[in-house]
Amino acid sequence: MRIAFLYEHPTWSDQLLTVLQRRIPGIVPVNVAELRFDTDTSNCGFSAAINRINIMPSADRLPQVVFQTQHYLSWLEQSGVRMINGARAHAIGSSKAMQNGVFSSLNLAYPNGIAIYRQEDAINAAEQIGYPAIVKPNIGGSGSGISLYQNRAELEQAVQIKALDLGVDRTGIVQQYIRSDGFVYRVEVLGDALFYSIKQPVVTGEFNYCAAEGCSTDDPEQTVSTEQRATEGEDFDFCVLNNDAGGIQTHNPAPTVVDNVVRIIKASGADFGGVEYFIDTGTGQPCYYDFNPYSNFVSDGENLLGFSPEERFTDFVCHILNIGR
Repeated sequence: MRIAFLYEHPTWSDQLLTVLQRRIPGIVPVNVAELRFDTDTSNCGFSAAINRINIMPSADRLPQVVFQTQHYLSWLEQSGVRMINGARAHAIGSSKAMQNGVFSSLNLAYPNGIAIYRQEDAINAAEQIGYPAIVKPNIGGSGSGISLYQNRAELEQAVQIKALDLGVDRTGIVQQYIRSDGFVYRVEVLGDALFYSIKQPVVTGEFNYCAAEGCSTDDPEQTVSTEQRATEGEDFDFCVLNNDAGGIQTHNPAPTVVDNVVRIIKASGADFGGVEYFIDTGTGQPCYYDFNPYSNFVSDGENLLGFSPEERFTDFVCHILNIGR
């Protein structure tokens, strides 16, 4: 049995790959940054595939890999490969518009959003949603390309100079700004079961709340203090790589939240994944805003969580594929 392990970010994958290869015979790493494939389905060579690919723009990755990856996942399914987080989960995970559709179909609270592809359409969209408003790429991640506008004049100026970042496919979302209780919450599930849950403090002007080392879309050598960010006006990402100690904490989500996350994962066609939400201070209720189908493990997970997330994830894969542990 040959099992493809699909990945694109070594920092997120090395430790998990080591555990998978130790425990499961036939694991074959496939780095999509180097992906090319024979489209003859008889030459596939895999009976199963584990998708841990995150579609996230970065300076050192050609944007075409985003679309090549989606083609490959769909082709694997055409070839009869048993997918763990297949093409549908991947497509929804890469599209903020599709995620909003999932939240809406499940009658869950989420930030109201309007999908656009022309920068000038952001002005009317923001008027419909109300200010402050966020504009962000539809395909994005780790805070990449997100901007907050307090009023129409600010947004009109950005549109006039074509400053809006609509991402690798030039489509974006104009989104309602949610005032939170000061934390971002992330709940990870494996199938129907809670994997782990964390929270981290919101930082004014920052939009990257990735829990894994190395996810920043900026230069990792550029580590500055919060005071420097405020005085210099630089748009540095808030990431564990640049985070003060104690930023990420474990927390116990309400059973209803876990149930809702499981519903989101299933509705997205995923086997595992994470969902992020705020507590909306206007309603006091969770407001879901992001679905991640790749489960980027929290850094130093064993110390923080009290167990090895890599080992537990491998248990889950063994169960799905009916492989002896």
